[in-house]
Amino acid sequence: MTDKLKKMFNEEMESVTAEGLAALHDEKFLSQVKYVSDNSIFYQDKFKEADLDVSRIKSLDDIVKLPFTVKSDLREAQMKNPPVGAHRACDVIDLCRVYSSSGTTGIPTYLGLTAGDIHDVHAEAIARFCWGGGIRPDSIVVNIPTAPFIADTFREGIEKTGAVNFPTGFNTDRVLSAFQYQGANTLHSTVSFWSYLLGEVEKAGLNPKELGIRTIVGGAEGGTKIVRPLIEESFGATVVEGMGMGEQCCIVWGECVQNRGAGMHYLGQGLVHVEIIDPETDASLEIKEGVMGELVYTGLIQKGMPLLRYRSRDHVKVVSTETCQCGRGGFRIEVLGRIDDMLTVLGVNVYPLAVKDVVSKLIPRVSGNIEIQLENPGPVVAPPLKVKVELGEAPGDKVELKKQVEQEIRSRLIFQAKIELVDELPQYQYKGKLIRKVYEE
Repeated sequence: MTDKLKKMFNEEMESVTAEGLAALHDEKFLSQVKYVSDNSIFYQDKFKEADLDVSRIKSLDDIVKLPFTVKSDLREAQMKNPPVGAHRACDVIDLCRVYSSSGTTGIPTYLGLTAGDIHDVHAEAIARFCWGGGIRPDSIVVNIPTAPFIADTFREGIEKTGAVNFPTGFNTDRVLSAFQYQGANTLHSTVSFWSYLLGEVEKAGLNPKELGIRTIVGGAEGGTKIVRPLIEESFGATVVEGMGMGEQCCIVWGECVQNRGAGMHYLGQGLVHVEIIDPETDASLEIKEGVMGELVYTGLIQKGMPLLRYRSRDHVKVVSTETCQCGRGGFRIEVLGRIDDMLTVLGVNVYPLAVKDVVSKLIPRVSGNIEIQLENPGPVVAPPLKVKVELGEAPGDKVELKKQVEQEIRSRLIFQAKIELVDELPQYQYKGKLIRKVYEE
């Protein structure tokens, strides 16, 4: 079978069923626990603080005995033992690359990788995702990374599939030129950029179908199912979504072309072990259809800054544990939102993505773009929650539309919203923002 006809990039791993993961991960997990215990100052201190004797960790079932790791731990640890921090588990001479993510506190988070981390973990998972999304050796991929600090790593994942990497940055003229004059046929970018690019194409008086884009992959912010129909119809392309996190692996999840819209496949077999926990009780939950909780990641073979039981703050739902028609055997999830972004209105948990989803059902009366206005620090918000909604191409009676949006939110999400209809909301090339703080910090 030629590479182009392969169903999966790494069929041996990607076809492993949910039931087969424990056997695959058990030995790797035990080896990783020993590695961090021997080499990571951070985990030596963490295990001591938790009064944990790692010799008691006998199998993957014992993962629940390990303490959680959270992002604030890394920020504190990176102030000690530079580069990267006390959680670096290799010698400096073995580091190959250090990334710097954007920090919401003003202090970036530094990520250190060995050559093996880059090639065998990140690039491998990215290649699995790209292949599932339709990228093949004859693909020419305009690559606009979903996070600037992972640009080189995503390049290596694309190239690992045999495809051509074509970096352009967020320069629209360069992007269009790649498709118009250089034969590019695939786009990788954030979800926000898909809509932004379509708008720029239409402004230029071009027919988006004539650009030759056949495949679009990306993610990093949710909302794919909302924009997918418009983007696929406009460009004549297939659109798939992926997700991961730089601290563990740039991609851990990804849709397949055959079953897009039906959840993202787990693609981290042999690379990253996944748990789902109750975010309130911290209890580990059985991974089965319908289960909802927070994703927790444990790196299995990382050597630069391996992390155990790292809390993602992503709230997800398991939509299937059955083998997909594409042949992938792991489970699939959909993202409900960020636990950090969750608001509470009279005891009701509100996720911005859920609000956007409800509003988008009224397209074309609305565009689907929203912006929640926070007048005071959350997460508790006094009703009504104020939401700006961008008008669409055919709004009709605006008084009636405002009432309908408020009723839909009340009916579907069980909280009261005050809707302000606006002609236009800010457009984003990178990541869209669903919450705006309108109070003074």
